[in-house]
Amino acid sequence: MQNSQQVNIRHYSFTHTHSPLMASKRLAFLVLLILCFTANLHAQNSQTIIRSGHIDSADIFKLIYVPIKVPDGITGISVKEEYSNPSKNVLNMGIFGEEGYDLGNAAGFRGWSGGAKKEFFINEAQASTGYVAGPVKKGTWNILIYPSTIDREGIDWKLTITLISGTHQVPFKAAPAKTTVNNKAGWYRGDLHMHTLHSDGKRTQQELADEAVAKHLNYIISTEHNTNSANLQWGKYDRKNLLIINGEEVTTTAYGHWNAIGLKPQTWIEWRYAPKDNTIKRYTEQVHRDGGLCIINHPFYTPTLTNGFAFNPAFFDGIEVWNGNWDALDELDLKWWNDLLKSGKRMLAIGASDTHVSSGSPNNLGTPQTIVYAKTLSQTGIINGLRQDKAYITSIPDLKLDLSAEHAEKRAGIGDELISNENVQVSISLTSTLVPADATLTLIGSQGIIQSLKTTNTSGLDINIKNTSYLRLELRDSNGQMLAMTNPIWIKAKS
Repeated sequence: MQNSQQVNIRHYSFTHTHSPLMASKRLAFLVLLILCFTANLHAQNSQTIIRSGHIDSADIFKLIYVPIKVPDGITGISVKEEYSNPSKNVLNMGIFGEEGYDLGNAAGFRGWSGGAKKEFFINEAQASTGYVAGPVKKGTWNILIYPSTIDREGIDWKLTITLISGTHQVPFKAAPAKTTVNNKAGWYRGDLHMHTLHSDGKRTQQELADEAVAKHLNYIISTEHNTNSANLQWGKYDRKNLLIINGEEVTTTAYGHWNAIGLKPQTWIEWRYAPKDNTIKRYTEQVHRDGGLCIINHPFYTPTLTNGFAFNPAFFDGIEVWNGNWDALDELDLKWWNDLLKSGKRMLAIGASDTHVSSGSPNNLGTPQTIVYAKTLSQTGIINGLRQDKAYITSIPDLKLDLSAEHAEKRAGIGDELISNENVQVSISLTSTLVPADATLTLIGSQGIIQSLKTTNTSGLDINIKNTSYLRLELRDSNGQMLAMTNPIWIKAKS
């Protein structure tokens, strides 16, 4: 686990006790008196705690827990964070309740906003986005601060914590999204990576759902950084023909990001560990117990253009090879994935937008989208389709693509396995009104390019499969820009 340190800073409490002493018969003055009394009563029912400290530049990526004693009768907590030189420093923030903050303690987790917020609140009925509403119980709570960027002078930080006591409210009740839209089999279009105000996105859940419907997506997967707070509320934004699937972007910052998709709404996946801890399997297995999948996100999105994902890919189900608009980093992702395929590792390839804003960025919702064959438009159906690699990726909204291989009346489609020691007949079906006339389809196997052809000549190919363990397809424009790609058909030799 990453180095942790518990910070004990001198604790200051301030209680305001001033009260108005004047009286008057005038109604206006009486109203003013009541208002002053109400304000003073509120102040008497709260206490403010100040904690502060310094983080050396050498302590980047260390976890710092700031303990707060919460007495009986507190119904709300608010926290404000301040730190030096925010243009060069980033100090992330979250909180754990009285249940504790030990590794994997989902009961203690009460929220995370990373570097996206500098203040938050929690009470019985409501909480800031990224945080989980509910009872504020007596005991030691811990605010987690986590520096992910530090200049050479380090960070001076200050937390202002307000503990509020007052009347109890109707407790928060989770409203998760529906798990099934229909029971029809088919190819469904969706986006597997996105953010709202519940992490570092810039739009609400409602706005994201509305945009997904406007873009004719069949499903979206919610993937906020290190929190499940959005998953507990998606039911408020259910739309008739849109499936919303629960997920979390497990963000370890120093060691890479990965998406846990297909989670139960209450599930929170731990992120506070390093590759050397040899604990990643514990959390990927937690995702699998929920029926979900573990997808490595944008592995080459690092300043050095090297693979920034430091965990063993053997524990993961797939790779996000296409993130937002296709670029040189995606080419590196694609090569890594293809190298894993050549080594015999069956890894799902997905594409997703990683959208944060409604428009005006290289990461717009639905660009690209992953089209999945599922027996039902449901969380189980989509996740199972992905698990079986029955998916292709495209940036073209109306594109329909099919790749199949056939021999001796046996047919295999995307994600399937064909057993044969002889040549196979390969068929490609492509329909779209938006594919450029000079686009090229390339059939690729484990030994490299098998054949390239124009989009007007896509059927009746006889392929010698003795030297390939898989077949996959890419569609690119004349500049080499990726327009679509498939997961493989696996070719297995007869024993």
